[in-house]
Amino acid sequence: MGMATATLVTIPFSHFCEKARWALDHAGVSYDEEGHVPGLHRIAVKRTGSPRTSVPVLVTNERVLADSTDILGYANASAPPEKALFPAAAKARAEVEALENELDEGLGPHIRRVLYFYLLPRRSLALTLMDQRTPRWERTAARAIFPLLRAGMRRFMRIDARTANESRDEVLRTFDAIERRLADGRPYLVGDRFTAADLTFASLAGPGVMPPEHLVKFPPIDALPEPAADLMREIQARPVGAFLRRMYRERRRPVD
Repeated sequence: MGMATATLVTIPFSHFCEKARWALDHAGVSYDEEGHVPGLHRIAVKRTGSPRTSVPVLVTNERVLADSTDILGYANASAPPEKALFPAAAKARAEVEALENELDEGLGPHIRRVLYFYLLPRRSLALTLMDQRTPRWERTAARAIFPLLRAGMRRFMRIDARTANESRDEVLRTFDAIERRLADGRPYLVGDRFTAADLTFASLAGPGVMPPEHLVKFPPIDALPEPAADLMREIQARPVGAFLRRMYRERRRPVD
């Protein structure tokens, strides 16, 4: 890559941030990533002028994009034709857009809630993720205020045993639907080429298979609380797990 022309503000292990990062990498967009600890990321987001408090945020010379879908659209507009993430045909494009939106609204929040429900009680595991690709002062602060960060995350994402159980059911229903779509042997979710639908699903569900190509290193399955480890093993053993591993292996750039 040449000199970066954009800055991507992230929580590095966030699956929505991985979606934005993957789209930019796929399109060959040059950018610098500015990673932050959850909660403390709001300081950086406010500095960008974003109207929201969430990440990812992409700051370019022309504008500030404060949503992973908008960043995906920016990447698509910057990509060469052979790397377009949206089909040219109107019907196929509409199908990709609908699936991407459905996954963003459903799978994204639900899988996040399930994983955080099991992760947040384990201070050391949570901090191991927060330590990656973030400033030293934020890592230090996270240790000092971890109970506050944890309480804030639980409140913001409405994480408790009941909602986590409901979200787990929703995640598995989404996986069932994706497997029905793939049951005819198609290589991708829509059409015969990699699109925004595949990228979105792989990014949002990627933590379920902890792929080696991911830029963030996840804890080993055996280090996870037993219900979370059981869920991971179930995902990895399913056809959808094989699909996720293949998307990362074939379509994600190697780790630097």
